[in-house]
Amino acid sequence: MKFAAMDDININDLNLDTSELSPFEQESTAGNMGSNNTQLILVPLPIGEQSWLWMNTPQYIDSIKPIMHWVAEDARTLRRFLSSLKVGIPLNDLDIFELNTRTPQKQLEAFLKDIQNIKLIGVASEAGMPCIADPGAMLVKIGHQRGWDIKPIMGPNSLMLALAGSGLSGQTFTFHGYPPINENELKQLTLLLNNKATDKHSHLFIETPYRTDRLLQFLCKNLPQDMLLCIAKDLHGPSEHILTQPISAWKRKVETLGKSPCVFIVGR
Repeated sequence: MKFAAMDDININDLNLDTSELSPFEQESTAGNMGSNNTQLILVPLPIGEQSWLWMNTPQYIDSIKPIMHWVAEDARTLRRFLSSLKVGIPLNDLDIFELNTRTPQKQLEAFLKDIQNIKLIGVASEAGMPCIADPGAMLVKIGHQRGWDIKPIMGPNSLMLALAGSGLSGQTFTFHGYPPINENELKQLTLLLNNKATDKHSHLFIETPYRTDRLLQFLCKNLPQDMLLCIAKDLHGPSEHILTQPISAWKRKVETLGKSPCVFIVGR
């Protein structure tokens, strides 16, 4: 069975009627702003307890309350969050299509055909802003080709929060996603960082919580002593902490990161 990660497949790989999409190169609904009143709302979810203190505004609630059709990385997470708002959203009436690495591609194709006449669609990942280091970009691209109005709602993004708090370059930076698990591949990556990390470029990573301590130890062992490493831990959570210091300082006192979500940033 072929599966469809939200952003790991090409639109051209989908079995869709070509009349459903408008090529960017041709004069069509794509490029005519406001020509189609279908709205794709990119809805951020909290990344920690503090997030909701800043997100809980009438504007946020008013933006998501009318949405009855959703695309979610995890339907249960979305339902739980919407229920916690206690603003009368009829959870049993919501149509939530779960789109993640386990979604069969045929289901995705059927869904994209079914929503052609839907006028309001919400997109949400498990936490933070969809489409930024989270699923959603492929659906947004299809929305542009169909002439939809794309409307991102302001909300937390751990990468931007970490970069802003790191003191490292926010002018030019690269997000590498998850580092490789294989040790030899990880060594190649550290060599690349050593060659490319300058005072004008930052390199960002995220790691699954149960491998953060392993990654920190590996970076301490394989990066130059004067290279700067920022670890942004548990952003918007109860144990939030952002620290940037040379590898030599991290080696003197290697912290235990535990199972807290972390963003790693390397630079000079």
